[in-house]
Amino acid sequence: MGWKNAGSIPGKWSTLNDGCAHFGFKGMKMVYAWKVFKGSSICVQAKGFNAKGKKTWYKAGCGKTGKITVPWGNVAANKEMKVKGAALLRWS
Repeated sequence: MGWKNAGSIPGKWSTLNDGCAHFGFKGMKMVYAWKVFKGSSICVQAKGFNAKGKKTWYKAGCGKTGKITVPWGNVAANKEMKVKGAALLRWS
């Protein structure tokens, strides 16, 4: 999958979903990246899965660009990010 365009609103968490199931395996990790191309810095959380396969939100910090690798494991699910801040961005 390539980069996707998205927008976020100030003061509220917006959830971004890539609409594609990713099939994992034991020990797999998922990479998320983002770049703001218009607006302010954003704060980001990325969906991953803990050792028991439970969905967990991992804090990725705030800024205009960033990248995080989260545990995924043996799960089939869509990639999701939560973003907060007034911006237009690209993410993968």
